[in-house]
Amino acid sequence: MNKSQLVNELSERTGRNQRELRSIVEEMMNIIAEGIKKGERVSLQNFGTFKPRLQTSRLARNPRTGDTVMLIPRTIICFKCSPCLLDTLNEKEQDMHN
Repeated sequence: MNKSQLVNELSERTGRNQRELRSIVEEMMNIIAEGIKKGERVSLQNFGTFKPRLQTSRLARNPRTGDTVMLIPRTIICFKCSPCLLDTLNEKEQDMHN
C-alpha cells in the first residue's frame, strides 16, 4: 500500500475529503521524520516504535566488484512492531491457514 492508496482507504472509511486527508497524512509523516531527526523515539501505541540508531563505520564489500570499502558512520531507523500489532497479524495468518 502506498500513500495514495492509504489516503483513498481513509477517505472511504471516514467519508472525509481526500485532499484534506492527504495533507494530514503528509504532516503526520513530517512530524515523525522530524522527531527521528532530533534523536527521539516515536511510539505509536498498538502499532510500533521508530527509533534512530547510529551505525558505526564498518567494512563492506561491493557485490559487483568485490572491492572492500569503509562505510562512514550514519543514522539508520529501526522499527519495532508492537506486540498488539503482531498478535493481530498472527491471528489473520492462522485464519488463512484454517
